[in-house]
Amino acid sequence: MTSCHPLRRRLALAMIVFLCAGLSACGLRGGNDPNTITVLAVQDPFFYGLQKLLPEFEKETGIRVRLEGVDYNTLNARSTNSFLTRQSDIDVISPDSMWLSRFVNSGWLEDLTPLIRRDRHEVRPDDFIPGAVHSLSEWKGGIYTLPVAAYGTVVLYRPDVFNELGLPMPPAKPSPEWTWDAYLETIKAIDGKTVNGQRMYGTVVAGSGPQPVLHMYSQVAASKGVRWFASFPDSQRWDFTPQLDSPENLEALTYFRELYRHSPPESINYLWFDAGTAFSTGKVGMFYWWTPYAYLVRKSSYMGTKDSAVVGKYAVAALPQEPGKEQVSNVGGYAFGISSYSEKKAAAWTFVKWASSAETQKKMALLPGHQFADFARRSLYSDPELLKVYDYLPTQLSVLEKGDGKVARPPIPNYTTLEGDYGQALNQMLAGELTPQETAEQVQAKVIEILRNEHYLPWRQPSYADTVESTTRLLERLGRPE
Repeated sequence: MTSCHPLRRRLALAMIVFLCAGLSACGLRGGNDPNTITVLAVQDPFFYGLQKLLPEFEKETGIRVRLEGVDYNTLNARSTNSFLTRQSDIDVISPDSMWLSRFVNSGWLEDLTPLIRRDRHEVRPDDFIPGAVHSLSEWKGGIYTLPVAAYGTVVLYRPDVFNELGLPMPPAKPSPEWTWDAYLETIKAIDGKTVNGQRMYGTVVAGSGPQPVLHMYSQVAASKGVRWFASFPDSQRWDFTPQLDSPENLEALTYFRELYRHSPPESINYLWFDAGTAFSTGKVGMFYWWTPYAYLVRKSSYMGTKDSAVVGKYAVAALPQEPGKEQVSNVGGYAFGISSYSEKKAAAWTFVKWASSAETQKKMALLPGHQFADFARRSLYSDPELLKVYDYLPTQLSVLEKGDGKVARPPIPNYTTLEGDYGQALNQMLAGELTPQETAEQVQAKVIEILRNEHYLPWRQPSYADTVESTTRLLERLGRPE
């Protein structure tokens, strides 16, 4: 589980891109039909909801959609290859939020800002949660995608276990008393206890590197005040001097290692859904994770039909806070943008507006199985029909309102390279190969090396004070008549 050398990793990615060239050119091309568009997306829950509603869209618009779902790494490799070679085989893409800066700086995505302003009555930009648009769609004052699935972070727990052990329930709304220390003490009180014949683990982590473990760790780190760089992106002058060996990060690393000690040992190899599966089997008392797991744990398998062991036996709580620190909720997810090389931009924009609309999002949420509630639109969080199915929506809204994914995991254009080293070091720490101190020192040294080699240190290019407040003002302007 050692990390790859940066050069070897880049060569490996280049090889993946080369091997995907034929697939991208042949498998995705929509042909010359002006009414057929190709949409490439990761197979997260939103994908399946849209897939089921596509016949309705096609009937209403006359636009045929070739929706192709791929895994995370394939989405990156395929889209990168297609855009580098200036192909028109992808019309709509759902880039990971962390790739947005790279895609925009490379000229691969259309700026949707003028289209949003023109179609403001249809798009309703003021209905979007600013933190979601800021984290997923905005870069340097432009909006390049529209959110289709916004993920915050919440706590899932077992009230029956808490009652059996006489533990106080965590709050549904943010509370100063609900701290990360209180969270850990509760986990310790659960770990190793037997409840209704089941030996319980206090919690579970997604420990596999590089992405899953870094996704989970970055929330604790952000809450505890960890910042990756001296100033980015919410500063008039960017400074990429790494801060990953700070006292705050050392404290967060030590804390995260303690969480693993009260998790199933095999969770060191858990991917995203594996952590949710562990909870859904009934052997975990409490864990924090992306908001989609608030409904995914209802099923025994990913997007399956069989109910899990915790249906009716779990609840959703607010994210713990760190005393003296401003709470920051990690925000991730996916949003749809239009390829700059698409020859069907009008049809692509029609699809993006439809997929991100409140009407479509509500229909996705109410499909049989109820496996989608990742709304970026504020109005849906007070919808009575949705609240009957997803009663935790007020808690979810509370974390998204405090969300800033650009602070928790800064979307520097070479983020993927940094993530590789950081995530693998976290995995090594859980495995006992590195101490928290050694982890911090190793990551700090590698990030400095990478940033120097790629001309981030010192930073001589233009900066932009990229804040949730500036995105809020942008959305307000786009919603007003010119």
